[in-house]
Amino acid sequence: MGAKVPVDMIRATIVAPVIVSDLVVDVLKTREFTGWETYPIELFGHDGIPIHGYQGLAVRGRCGPIDDSRSMKFDKIMPGGVFPWWRGLYFDPATWDGSDLFMPAGNVGWILVVEAVKRAFEKAKVKNGLFTRLDEVERMKL
Repeated sequence: MGAKVPVDMIRATIVAPVIVSDLVVDVLKTREFTGWETYPIELFGHDGIPIHGYQGLAVRGRCGPIDDSRSMKFDKIMPGGVFPWWRGLYFDPATWDGSDLFMPAGNVGWILVVEAVKRAFEKAKVKNGLFTRLDEVERMKL
């Protein structure tokens, strides 16, 4: 179950920290992207053997809260019925600190990046870096 070597970006659950490989850190450092730092972690495989070359990612960049009034509400058919969802993830650009990696204020787990970060990760073939344009994000409000 699972690969012996994890992918480059690991996000276990919505509240868990993001774990990144040395490749991700190298891309962020080399390109001098802003709004982030790392911290040491201990990562173990299924067999209990330590896996080296990974760090925790702390996103320090910030913007204001998500502005739900700009999102489009739609109904999504799910196994349990039809539920309201929202398309689009918007914030007031005046509240953004200008960092390349940043998170909205409030109790949300979104990590936002500028297009240059996305392109750099794709060029470096970072595994498990998932990117969605903010106007295409579909979400359920809890």
